[in-house]
Amino acid sequence: MSLFLKSLKELPPFGQALGMVLEEADTGPGVAVLLPGAEHLSGDAEDAVFHTSVILATIDNTAGWCIRDHPDYAEGTSMATLDLRVDFVTPARLSETLRVRAVCEGFDGDIAFVRATAQTLKTKVLIATGQATFMLGTPDMPNLATPANALGGPVD
Repeated sequence: MSLFLKSLKELPPFGQALGMVLEEADTGPGVAVLLPGAEHLSGDAEDAVFHTSVILATIDNTAGWCIRDHPDYAEGTSMATLDLRVDFVTPARLSETLRVRAVCEGFDGDIAFVRATAQTLKTKVLIATGQATFMLGTPDMPNLATPANALGGPVD
């Protein structure tokens, strides 16, 4: 487990509100997060399935954490989601726990690329797949890993 994951003692308030749990025993690539089913995570109490926005938000958060966990990430660099595409395969019942895994495929200048999956923990049913791109650095807090501006010139 990386230094970033070891230092992540508690999840941000939004992650806590949803009930996300960092899967500390995970040894695979990237970051894995568990999301136990709960009634407040459904858009309709009668259907008893995870709301798609809950799954999307969990994928987005996990994707960001896997970038911070990547060995090429410069600590302290800000980032923002530029694009997030999630394809939903099948609904996930609230009686299940979701496992979301995100893997940072790499960096190209100030852009990070991530792939993610959401599946049920016990039955391993694929619920959704995702791809995301993140901007590293902002005008107020540049990407600390690449000393070039958007035009490719040196930073003054």
